[in-house]
Amino acid sequence: MNAVAEVVRSLLALLVDGEWTGLARMTSGSRLSIEDLRGGVADYGRTLAMPPEETFHELDMVEVEAAVQRTVNVRVPLWTLEEGRSDLELALTMSEIADGLWSVHVDDLLVP
Repeated sequence: MNAVAEVVRSLLALLVDGEWTGLARMTSGSRLSIEDLRGGVADYGRTLAMPPEETFHELDMVEVEAAVQRTVNVRVPLWTLEEGRSDLELALTMSEIADGLWSVHVDDLLVP
């Protein structure tokens, strides 16, 4: 598994466990606030669950060409206990600020 997928796995573990303080630390400076993220998940009305392993090998990632640091936009499908893969999706921007160290910003929680 690549470094981006490992960071995404850590982020999803915090989200699924409702570890909002840890998630806020990991994603400080995000466009979407932790309160908005928590509200969006609550409004969806289902229980988040960790996705199957293959999800982390099939992330929708786009490299940002003009960035000074390695930067990728990532779309992450979310899963729930009630429905499996849900309609929810996280939009992230991740930048490698040092070798193996990534900053993560939550851009949006998408519900088509």
